[in-house]
Amino acid sequence: MALSNELTRALGIEHPIISAGMGGEAGPALAAAVSNAGALGTMGTIGLPPAKVRESIAACRDLTSRPWGVNVITFDWAPFASEIVTAAIEERVPVITLSFGDPVPALRRCQDAGIPTLVQVQDFPTAKAVLAARPTAIVVQGSEAGGHTGQRSTLSFAAQVLDAADGVPVIVAGGVGNGRGLAAALAMGAAGVVMGTRFKASDEATGSAALKAGIAASDGENTLQGDVFDAPYPINWPAGIVGRALRSSFSEEWTGRETELKARAAAMPPFGLVMELNSNPETQINWAGESAGVVNDVLPAAEIVRRTVVEAEALIARLTAVHA
Repeated sequence: MALSNELTRALGIEHPIISAGMGGEAGPALAAAVSNAGALGTMGTIGLPPAKVRESIAACRDLTSRPWGVNVITFDWAPFASEIVTAAIEERVPVITLSFGDPVPALRRCQDAGIPTLVQVQDFPTAKAVLAARPTAIVVQGSEAGGHTGQRSTLSFAAQVLDAADGVPVIVAGGVGNGRGLAAALAMGAAGVVMGTRFKASDEATGSAALKAGIAASDGENTLQGDVFDAPYPINWPAGIVGRALRSSFSEEWTGRETELKARAAAMPPFGLVMELNSNPETQINWAGESAGVVNDVLPAAEIVRRTVVEAEALIARLTAVHA
């Protein structure tokens, strides 16, 4: 059974699966491995200067001849956001993904350049504005997602946006970590899924072995969405956007004491506290979503794609047989 649809045709891929552009974890190796497996790999760029982004684009291009994407964070704080969009356009990357803040101006630039562009949203007002601008597809991100997201739960938010999509393909993100999630998204009318946590626990992701093992060991019950994870960073995310990561000794100690933690971070050099936390596996922040509960091992990215597709195809075939 083929899972091809309007999204796979628009992006030139085989499977309606996209790996999330997860900051530092999603580099050229992961993006290329996902794309070589027939899905769409995405590189993260947050915190990278434009010159480094161009180097990563060149590296990804050397590793795959298939479509892949670059993710750009577009809220006001995000450093180099406009320059990274410029770099992605000038380098003629196959796909661009935008997220946070007001992504529409950057979307217009990408559309004018003729580059397929996906826009991720975390609330319905932003979804309506993005849909009016007619992106290649819209990514609906629920609060179950790891890293930074909004307050809406995935299922109800996706259903609402699907009702309003007016022909724009809808991609589901947040809580999807296997073929069951992909099958569920397709069954509700979505065109595909974004998976982050599952691909973070892959051989090609750049995170440490300890972070990957922590995700594989999680039963999904030990994630926390809260301001404590952002307090060590000199970053002001948009209102309503909160980080989700695995609970740790750090989060247990500092939850409820975020003001004190921010003051401690402010007294150190920028990112000094983050580097201190990252030096200890017990305190390192492990950004991950609730889908960690269905991640039981660390695998090559291609095997993750293969297993996800096989499981989704079997479930959809079973559903089709029931209604035949």
